[in-house]
Amino acid sequence: MSSLLIASLRQKFAPSFYIQGRHLYAKDGEKVVLRGVNRMAVWVEPTGEFSLPQIEKTGANAVRIMWMLAKPAAEFEAIIKNTVKLGMIPIIEIHDATGNWSKLPAVVDYWIDPATVEVIKRHQDYLLVNIANEAGNYQISDDQFKQGYKSAVSRMRAAGIHVPLIIDASGWGRNIEQLLNTGLWLQEQDPDHNLMFSVHWWHSDNDQERITQALEQSVELNLPLMVGEFAHKEVGCKGTIAYQHLIKECQRLAIGWLAWSWGGKPGNADCHEMDMTPSGLFADLQNWGKEVAVTDENSIKNTSVRPQFIRQASNSLKAKPKMLFSR
Repeated sequence: MSSLLIASLRQKFAPSFYIQGRHLYAKDGEKVVLRGVNRMAVWVEPTGEFSLPQIEKTGANAVRIMWMLAKPAAEFEAIIKNTVKLGMIPIIEIHDATGNWSKLPAVVDYWIDPATVEVIKRHQDYLLVNIANEAGNYQISDDQFKQGYKSAVSRMRAAGIHVPLIIDASGWGRNIEQLLNTGLWLQEQDPDHNLMFSVHWWHSDNDQERITQALEQSVELNLPLMVGEFAHKEVGCKGTIAYQHLIKECQRLAIGWLAWSWGGKPGNADCHEMDMTPSGLFADLQNWGKEVAVTDENSIKNTSVRPQFIRQASNSLKAKPKMLFSR
């Protein structure tokens, strides 16, 4: 079967966005390059009613939404709707397994719970699911990573989840080498062949060459890679991350990225400078956050394109009487 015919069939039958080669596509076939931010919404603002309209002002086409096992899926339905209503793609991630490989099965249990699957299916036309935030430290071997995520993906597909699934690198999201080694194999194991892979660029060595080499290698492999988190410094406000070079190279290579993180309550306790805006207001964007959101030539404002498919969904939801959904 030709690759063009395969692409045509996937476009016709995919329930939502889908991966073809190294790119993400909307159901109507439009290529989508993610440009947006992370929002720690789960505890203080689970509906996103305050922050999402502020994020929307950047022109972002995606928001990665932090969620936790202790909060039922029924409660993230409102923030999914509110994100789409503002013309942005919701990406839900479960944060409990951060740095802890042993928690990956529990995260998958959450996703395949019938109540969770029901919510996902209701919104599968415009939803991306990031399986587990930064599961595993640097002790996770390539074989462990492959077998762990093969099982996770198989269980989720068997439960009826067919949206694109995003897999974070191990090593607290930093292990780009492992994604390059295992990503194509995992894509082949997925019955839907509908996976993306996310590196969190917390390497604070200011090494521009390392960024370019890693991103170019992903392109050579035809690996659907995105940068799911980055800031200007790492935990403890240590070092320097070459974030300007990172977004420049992502723009050159058509690779998606999401900055960490928007700010406002609860804020980044481990380094308050990671907050793009201390208040959560667009008007208060500052320093590196203002650069990547608005002023840099490769910022969200200057490079983000909202897909027509999401704009249509947004217009449909706006036709409803309530401005934003609560619960």
